[in-house]
Amino acid sequence: MIKAIIVDDEELARERIRRFLKENDQFEIIADCLNGKEAVEAIYNHKPDLVFLDIQMPVMNGFEVLEQLNDELPFIIFVTAYDEYAIKAFEVNALDYLLKPFDRQRFNMSLERARNTIGDSSEKELNRKITSLLNHIDVNDDRQINRFIVKKSGTISFVGLDEVDYLEATGNYIKLVTSNGSNLIRGTMNNIEKKLDKKRFLRIHRSFIVKIDMIKELRPYFNGEYTVVLKNGKSLKSSKKYKKIINDLLLK
Repeated sequence: MIKAIIVDDEELARERIRRFLKENDQFEIIADCLNGKEAVEAIYNHKPDLVFLDIQMPVMNGFEVLEQLNDELPFIIFVTAYDEYAIKAFEVNALDYLLKPFDRQRFNMSLERARNTIGDSSEKELNRKITSLLNHIDVNDDRQINRFIVKKSGTISFVGLDEVDYLEATGNYIKLVTSNGSNLIRGTMNNIEKKLDKKRFLRIHRSFIVKIDMIKELRPYFNGEYTVVLKNGKSLKSSKKYKKIINDLLLK
C-alpha cells in the first residue's frame, strides 16, 4: 500500500484528488493538509511515500515546504493552476506535475508513474532525490556552510571545510580540491563565496577560491596580478579585480 498525503488550500481541489485516489486500492490517504505548515508536520509524523503538493499556497508555498523537509523527502507530485512553475518543479525532481483542472485519465497516468517508481525505488534512486533536494536548498540559502555535500558512485558523502585546499570553477560545477583528491559539486562560485567564512577563504579569481591557511607565497605577476603559491606546491593566478581584497587581507 502506498501512503499518500494531500496538500492544497482549496477544499474542492483536495476533494477531487481524494475522489480519484479512492478509486485506486493501492493508495491510502493518511493525511489531508490545508497549508504548508500542516504539510511539513504531517510528512514528519506520518512518513508518506507520496505527497500531492500544491505550489501556490499562502504563508508557505510548495517549494518552501520542500526546503523544510531536509532528508525526509517523499516522492512529490506537484498540483497547481500555474504552468510557469513546471520547470522549477522538475529541477527538484518532482515525480510529476499536474496542471489544474486535470481529468481522471491524466491523474491516473500520474498514479501509474508513482506505482512504478515507488515500487521499484532503490537506495540509489533515494540518494539521487535526497541529493537533488539538498543541492536545491543549498543554492537558495545564503547561510554560512561548514561542509559540502558530494554525490559520487551512488553514495552521498560530506567534505568539511577543513579538508578543502581550494575551489575551482569548471563549467556548471565546482571542483573541491583536497589533499586526498578532488570532488565535483553543482553550483556557482558567486553562490559558494557568499556562504564561506571570509576569514578562512579568499576569492582570488573568478575561477578560484583559496583557503587562506593554504597560501604559502604571493609572487607579483603583472598589472596587479599575483601568482598564488599554495603549501601543496600548486600555483594559481589571481586577477586584477581581486588585487585590493588580497592586499587588504594578506599584506596589511
